[in-house]
Amino acid sequence: QDVNGNSRSFNKEKIDAIVKALGNQDAKIASVDRKPKKSFAPGLYDLTELQRDANKLFGYSAKETLNIMQKLYESHKVQTYPRTDSRYLSSDIVGTLPERLKACGIGEYRTFANKILTKPIKANKSFVDDSKVSDHHAIIPTEGYVNFSAFNDKERKIYDLVVKRFLAVLFPAHEYEQLTVQAQIGNEKFIAKGKTVTIAGWKEVYQNRFDDEESTDDVKEQLLPRLEQGQVLKTKLIAQTSG
Repeated sequence: QDVNGNSRSFNKEKIDAIVKALGNQDAKIASVDRKPKKSFAPGLYDLTELQRDANKLFGYSAKETLNIMQKLYESHKVQTYPRTDSRYLSSDIVGTLPERLKACGIGEYRTFANKILTKPIKANKSFVDDSKVSDHHAIIPTEGYVNFSAFNDKERKIYDLVVKRFLAVLFPAHEYEQLTVQAQIGNEKFIAKGKTVTIAGWKEVYQNRFDDEESTDDVKEQLLPRLEQGQVLKTKLIAQTSG
C-alpha cells in the first residue's frame, strides 16, 4: 500500500520498480492490531469421524479402519468399543480417566499425559454429556497395558489418532493473538497478517496439523514474533508473490 492508500498492484513493471527502490531499507512498524482468540480441541472420535480421518490421512477404507479398530479393541484391548455414534463420554467414565492416561502415557505421549495428570481432571460439556451417549461412549484408550511391539503399522497409526484426540480434549484451549501489522518501508506501506501464540494448549499434542484453521481470509496467516508500534526492523528480503 503506498502513501496515497493504494493497495495491491498487479502491474509487474510497477512491482519490479518498488522492489528495486526499497532495497535494504529498514521497516518501521506503523501499527499493530491485536485480537485475542481461542480455539478448542476437536471432539472425541466416534466411528464415522475416525474412519474419515483415517481415509484422509492414510487412505484407509471405512471397512479397513473398522477392522483395525476391532483388533485394537478385541485383541490388544487398548481401545474402547469402536461401533459408536457418540463423540462424548458419560459421567461414570470420568473417574477412570487418570488410569487411562497412565496406560496410554508412554513413549511420545508420556509428556502430554503427565502434564494433564499434574492437576485434577475437570470434566466439561465439550466431552462429557450423558444426554449424548446412548449405548456406547466415544472411542478412547482403555486402562489396558500397551505393547507397541505387538502392533502392526496400521494398528499403530489408528491407535495414535485415538490417543492424540483423547489427550487433546483434556488439554487447555489454544490461545493466540490475531495480528494485523502495518509496516512502512520508504514510501510504501506493507500489511502482514498472522498470529502470536500465547498458550499452545491442545495444539502441543498435534504440532502443526490444525494450524490453517484460524485463517479466515484469503491471506494465509503466519506465525509472527512479538511486534510493537514504532519498532524498526531490518529488511532482509523483499520479493514478489503471485496467486
